[in-house]
Amino acid sequence: MDKLTVNKREVLQSLVRGIRQDIDGYKQLKSLLKQQRELMQRRDNQGLSHHNEHQTALCDELMLRAKARCQFLNQLGFSGDAQGMALLLEKLPAQHKEQLSLWWQNLLAAVKESQAMNDANGKLLVTQQAVIASILQQEDTGVNDYGEGLR
Repeated sequence: MDKLTVNKREVLQSLVRGIRQDIDGYKQLKSLLKQQRELMQRRDNQGLSHHNEHQTALCDELMLRAKARCQFLNQLGFSGDAQGMALLLEKLPAQHKEQLSLWWQNLLAAVKESQAMNDANGKLLVTQQAVIASILQQEDTGVNDYGEGLR
């Protein structure tokens, strides 16, 4: 076996290992997004501050592995995107193709689910900010919905 074949095998193993790590990472992220929502609903700003540091660190790790995956695909002669991954999967022997394809689909599903949860958290935050802004605006004008006729 020549050095190029060994190198490509190592690159492919690194790519697979990264996908499996990302599946676990996105499981953690989904749990963190759920916790984030709960903290937001309780308006626990101190808890959110600590929580968001941890969540940001995990997101940074996921981004680094995604960049590495792109580089691995490039090293194997494919584009560093979903199309490149699809082409790689087509070239693999059947026994490897089936398992890696399953892991890849699991990763894509986990990413989509995390994005949906993050979007929902973002909408909750926007709603909370709008309510606070409305309350502050009423306080600034001195007009309240209650007690106006009591003066």
